[in-house]
Amino acid sequence: MLVMMRGRSVALVLALVALGVVIHATALSGFWLFDDPVLLVESISQSTRAILTDPAEYMHLSATTFTPLLLLSYKFDLLLHGFDTRVFYAHQMLAMLIAAVLSFFLLRRFVSIWYAAAGAGVVLTTWAAVYATRTLMIRHYVEGLVFALAALLAWRRSKPLSAFFYLLAMLSKEVYAPIPLFFICESRFENRSWREIARELIWPSIAAIIFLAWRWRMTGIFLSFARGIGTPPNLKALPFNLWHHLIGPTAATWVAIVWAAAIVAILAAFVWRMRLRAIAFLTIAAIVALLPILPLTGSLEWRYSFAFVAISVAVLTIAAGLSAQRWTLAVLVALLLTTTFTAFRDRRFYENLTRNGIAREGHYIWTQPAAAPPLGASSPAWYIDSLRWLRAYDHRGEAPQAVFSSYAMTVGGVKKIVLLDSAAKEIFAAAPAGRLDPSLPLTIEFAMHDENAEWHLGPPAARFIFLKDPDYAATPIPPSGIQRVPVARERQFFRIVREQSDGRWTVSPTLPVPVEGAVTVWSR
Repeated sequence: MLVMMRGRSVALVLALVALGVVIHATALSGFWLFDDPVLLVESISQSTRAILTDPAEYMHLSATTFTPLLLLSYKFDLLLHGFDTRVFYAHQMLAMLIAAVLSFFLLRRFVSIWYAAAGAGVVLTTWAAVYATRTLMIRHYVEGLVFALAALLAWRRSKPLSAFFYLLAMLSKEVYAPIPLFFICESRFENRSWREIARELIWPSIAAIIFLAWRWRMTGIFLSFARGIGTPPNLKALPFNLWHHLIGPTAATWVAIVWAAAIVAILAAFVWRMRLRAIAFLTIAAIVALLPILPLTGSLEWRYSFAFVAISVAVLTIAAGLSAQRWTLAVLVALLLTTTFTAFRDRRFYENLTRNGIAREGHYIWTQPAAAPPLGASSPAWYIDSLRWLRAYDHRGEAPQAVFSSYAMTVGGVKKIVLLDSAAKEIFAAAPAGRLDPSLPLTIEFAMHDENAEWHLGPPAARFIFLKDPDYAATPIPPSGIQRVPVARERQFFRIVREQSDGRWTVSPTLPVPVEGAVTVWSR
């Protein structure tokens, strides 16, 4: 019987791997997207020692979060085969497959192998998995899930080993910090006393203390609840956003119905069977899944819900298997068939979105000669600028110029740009709306101290815009503010636009971003 069970497990694991390869193999033809070039630049610029021990260097990646294993992961791929994107995406897909397999082995600890296989298959075929496998910049979410699952699997056998994997999970992405609550659930599932559990939690507590101290050493803060300018929390939108992150952007009405019916039916059977224990488990799971993303509700991007989706599917699988109702397996299988079907549409949607959008602009910067017309980029400035840096580093010659706002046509002297859609179009770009009035008053005070940028702009106006010079990336900012930033590796320059409610606007001359401890002051 044991041999038969092992044979079934091996067969189901192979089936999971095959399913993942079929769905995610197209990721291998992807290009650099979003933050990928930034991560490449930092993985090249920073030594391994600097990533782990030098705050001034590490903060060029992030001034608020501590994810050093992400840069080390990129370093590993660079060592394998340089800027070959196929290596990076193969690594990403492998991490996703490992996460699915570990999910299977963790789930089978609590439910039968058939439930475990179905649940792991759903994890592998959700929109979150489709998106994450094709988005290198969120590798730390995927690898963090691998380490978190390894920590949960090791919990029974070795508390120190489990704590080590838990530390790696947090060093990948701190959304996995609350998983010791699942350690408690598992120990209670085995009928351990609360005194035993308290003793067992010493090791993960040590790991958490190490992480928090390390994080404070590298970023100056223990925990980050920072958010972007102008994005206050929006808890009312959280259920709607999480629902659509769960079912995916291409989900038809029948897909939503299948998801809703599966969740309601399985959880109802689970609560009916286990009563208060079920409610306690679901409450703890909700805390683990939701607590890390509550500060991000004002701008809940797809990546922020990756761990939420993985945890939710695992909880749903455990609930189905412990409900003592055989029909719940049929419901879980129906959900797996649904996510498998939608995964093909989801991947087509995402690949069309990126490969006909940001990737086209990236290819332009990566392949065109320096004399090519300037690119009117809709992509973020850090994406294009980092690609330009990487191109020069790889001895591929200078890249063409890029501009990021129409202000370049007025104050930058650019007369013609290329816009990329279905085919490259060379156009004359329009100047900003309204009327430029160089006589309008404007005062600027911009200081750098303790790795914080602090500014005060006036007089009051409809809005102010920070222009990065010379590419004119435009960022609306409040008249006064403070933001943590890394110490620049090279001299940087900026302009400030002041727009009045009557449509008139003015702009400052090019000003230097002050060095640490200095102040830039200008007025008219």
